[in-house]
Amino acid sequence: MIDIPGYRIQRVLGQGGMATVYLAVQESVQREVALKVMSPTLVGAEFGERFLREARIAARLHHPNVVQVHDVGKAAELHYIAMEYLAGGPVLRRGEPRGVDHALRVTREIAGALGYAHVRGVVHRDIKPDNILLREDGTAVLTDFGIARASDSARMTIAGMIMGTPHYMAPEQARGAAIDGRADLYSLGVVLFELLTDRVPYNADDWVAVGLMHMSAPVPQLPDALAGLQPLLERMLAKDPNQRVQSGAELVAAIEEVEQARAGPAKRRRPRPAEAPAAPVAAEPSLGALSDVFAAPTPRHRRQAAGRLPPRRWPWLVFGLIALATIAGFLLRDTLAPLLPQTRFEALLDRADQALREGRLSDPAGNGARELYSRALALDPDDEHALAGLRQLGDAFVARARGALAEQRLRDARDALAAARELGVAASVLDPLEQDIRQREYRDVELETVLRDAQQALAAGRLDDGDRNAVALYRQALAGTPDNELAKAGLRDTLAQLLDRARAQIQAGELDAAERQIEAVHAIDPAHLALAPARAALAEARQQRQVGLQQQLDAVEALLRRGRLTAPAGDNARDAYRALQRQYPDEPRIAEGLRRVATALLAAADRALADFDFDSCRRLLAEARASGADPAGLRRVEQRLAELEQGQAGRLAAPLDAAQQQRIALDLQAATAALGRGELLAPPGDSAYDRYKAVLAVDPDNAGALAGVAALPAVARQRFEDSLGSGQLSRARGYVEALETLAPDDAALPDIKRRLARSLLGYAAERLGAGELDRARTALDTAAVLDPRNPDLPALQARLEQASR
Repeated sequence: MIDIPGYRIQRVLGQGGMATVYLAVQESVQREVALKVMSPTLVGAEFGERFLREARIAARLHHPNVVQVHDVGKAAELHYIAMEYLAGGPVLRRGEPRGVDHALRVTREIAGALGYAHVRGVVHRDIKPDNILLREDGTAVLTDFGIARASDSARMTIAGMIMGTPHYMAPEQARGAAIDGRADLYSLGVVLFELLTDRVPYNADDWVAVGLMHMSAPVPQLPDALAGLQPLLERMLAKDPNQRVQSGAELVAAIEEVEQARAGPAKRRRPRPAEAPAAPVAAEPSLGALSDVFAAPTPRHRRQAAGRLPPRRWPWLVFGLIALATIAGFLLRDTLAPLLPQTRFEALLDRADQALREGRLSDPAGNGARELYSRALALDPDDEHALAGLRQLGDAFVARARGALAEQRLRDARDALAAARELGVAASVLDPLEQDIRQREYRDVELETVLRDAQQALAAGRLDDGDRNAVALYRQALAGTPDNELAKAGLRDTLAQLLDRARAQIQAGELDAAERQIEAVHAIDPAHLALAPARAALAEARQQRQVGLQQQLDAVEALLRRGRLTAPAGDNARDAYRALQRQYPDEPRIAEGLRRVATALLAAADRALADFDFDSCRRLLAEARASGADPAGLRRVEQRLAELEQGQAGRLAAPLDAAQQQRIALDLQAATAALGRGELLAPPGDSAYDRYKAVLAVDPDNAGALAGVAALPAVARQRFEDSLGSGQLSRARGYVEALETLAPDDAALPDIKRRLARSLLGYAAERLGAGELDRARTALDTAAVLDPRNPDLPALQARLEQASR
């Protein structure tokens, strides 16, 4: 499993040619993420740049249906991206139809995401079901921008790779022509077809044929039950991009019409907020337009002759006109403001500039720079002075946020950051500042909670298991505040309890589990004071275990030497080895012992076969097979048994013919040649032993074959001496095994094995000195099997173990 600092890998979610996606926990915030790691087999800047470009493109797309990117980085040689974990899984599950409504909703949501991306100059270029995942609430999310093309980046291609997935490529993409967002909408049409029918619209034996079908084949027809969706599909899968649906927004609207039609009049969608009729607003008191006032009919009893007014009414008329003008001016003040004298507008800007210089950035009473510039823009939205002032005001809020953060005034820092964001300060400036604020808030607010939870986990014995265990929580606290002494002490106490657990496992004989526990503590705190005593206890327990095991192995060896292979029941070598294997399942000497039992049984079966004791031979072969090992030559003896039984039946019927006699002569000649080459038991079928046995299978009384078989042990001893003298230790080992098979009771065998073991130990010491640890280990293991009580063996094993660390 890979190791990315700061992330705890849980399991593999998926694997492709370029990357593997893991479910991981981001330890700093204890958040589940999808950790995408580029394959270490991909080398070169081109692959790394493509991989990291995916993170950059996705990170700048803030849309509810686009995957969120949390982190991107490189650990050792591994590029990685930490993304939102989408627990709902893939949008398409074979054999699990989700229905038409699901297909339309998913397509609409992804169309919205694509429209958002296309407006910002990003073309995905690889829309397919694998790149559409679901959140737990069923929301569709667009992922994998690995081959997306942004308007501000050069096109990247990789030789020998198809940039996209053939079954979902638009015709222009299959042709290699320039593409735009409409190619993504075509691919989304393929996805919609597949969601509806559980198959792609075009399929063939190779991707070239599939691409040709996309370019020329007609759009396939949906089943009759889905015929109402055919017009929508035709628009999405049009071969000519100009005849295709032109934007994500247009596609969203088209799908909403289909959804409304399917819902029926009773379940039509409510109008969008922007399209809803405006709610009635209570009007301010008004006298109406001046023209209406003068046009209003005059009561009959007050009418005067046209052209004259009584002199006493002139003052009242003037007063009314002034009052109406005043009221109209108040009601139309925003419209008439730009027509006011310029000096008043400039005075407003001067006040805003002065407030900015004095640091009065915002004031609920309306005297702050923000409010004054806003009033100026309300009068003249295009005024460059006011717009420049707001830009300077945004920079001032950024500076204020940084100063408050430095002084640990987190609330003031966040308020200033919010004001700067409202004023349109670039996200590239604000996002790092917001990250700093969040980190400070974590340290100052969450630390106490984390420490309390860690202490509770420690008290409950949840040391290193479960999501919220003591080790993880204390390390989480230290990730935020590395010098926190409470977290350091708590972690030390937790690790001490883990080492107590390891000591209990040692006492119970669970040495491998104890070693894993000790190594886990060492990985967290290599300098922990309790590590050394725990390691010493484990080493002592292993030593005692080896002593006890050796004593038991010696007892079983004694049974083996006395020939008590399988009887009496419960007190024989085979049963004793099996009992030891249950206690020490990984001990190679026990497996070797069972192999020796099986080999001895096979040799006994072979001798019984040579004596034509077929019943005993069958019984011994069955016991050899039941020993749990598969000794070399077992099938060969079984075959010879069958041949001898068949040959014996044939001989009872007729004497040897000329062909058989010629075959016997050839086998004897071949056996003599193999004997001269030292091929006593191998290769199977052509060895001296097998050739002699082939003769005896036809003619059991053949003197030449009987003499040859009888001479094989002496030849094995001589060949051993020659090989040992010339330093050919592997060949010498082969002759020892041959002698064990041919004459397991040979009196010279124990001394031969001890001498070979000494030579192997000498060779192991030489290889150890040369740093060739694998060869040294192989020689030591072989020597331990040949002579387990050699006094030089423990020292060399200790040297090898130390060199391997």
